[in-house]
Amino acid sequence: MKILISKKTGIYYYYKEGSGDYHCKEGFLKAEDIISGENIIVSNNKGEFFVFDANIYDKRQKIKRGPQIINPKDLGYIAARTGMNKKTMLIEAGGGSGAATLFFSGICSKVLCYEIKEDHCKIIRKNLELFEIDNVDLINGDLSENIENISEQADIVFLDMPDPAIVLEKNLKCLKKGGFIVCYIPSIGQIMEISKLVCDDSNKYYFEEVSEVILRNWKVKGRVSRPEHKKETDHTAFLVFIRKVS
Repeated sequence: MKILISKKTGIYYYYKEGSGDYHCKEGFLKAEDIISGENIIVSNNKGEFFVFDANIYDKRQKIKRGPQIINPKDLGYIAARTGMNKKTMLIEAGGGSGAATLFFSGICSKVLCYEIKEDHCKIIRKNLELFEIDNVDLINGDLSENIENISEQADIVFLDMPDPAIVLEKNLKCLKKGGFIVCYIPSIGQIMEISKLVCDDSNKYYFEEVSEVILRNWKVKGRVSRPEHKKETDHTAFLVFIRKVS
C-alpha cells in the first residue's frame, strides 16, 4: 500500500498497488508514476503529491471496523509501560475490530486473542489476513471461562471488556509472576471495583498505576502556531496496570 499526500491540501489518499491509475478531487495519478519510486509525483492537473510506503499506522486507518478501536496514544503507552518486546507473549480479551491485536502482533512474539462475538471475530480475521499476520491465535470465546485452562505462560494479559474483575477473580496461573494485567476501561466506577478486588490482604496482585493519556495536536503553518482545536484527542479511557505477585 502507498500513501499519497497532497502538497496543497495535506489530504491523505491510500493507494493499493495493482489497482490502476488513481483518481481523486485533485485529478488523477498514473499507476506507473505512483510505483516508480519517486517521492514526489504530479497529477494531470499539475497537483504535486508526496508518495510513501504505508507503515503499520497508515494501514491501520484502512482496517475494516466494527466496534470502536483503541487510540494509538493509549496503545503506545501500554507498550512502553509494560516493556512489551519481541519476546513477549500476550493474552487479549475483547478483540473488537482487531486494531489492538494488530498493534500487539507487530511487537510481541505471540498474541492469544479471545473475542466473544462471532461477528467481531469475522472482522478481526479479515484484518489479520489483510496485514498477513501469522503470530495471532484468534479464539471465538470468553477468556474468563478459559483462562484457568491456558497452559502457555503469558507476560501480559490485556483486558478490554465490560467487567475485567471476572477475569481477575480467576486463577491466573498462565500469567508469569511479575507479569502485567492491563485493563482498558471507560469509567471511574470500574476502577473502584477493580481496586476493591485487587487491594486486599492476599498479596495476589499489586495495584501499580491508573493513567490516562492526553494528546493535543497543533496547527503549524507559516506564522501560525496554535493548538488544533478540532483534532484534539482528550480522554478516551483509563489504563489500569496491575502486576501479578503470586
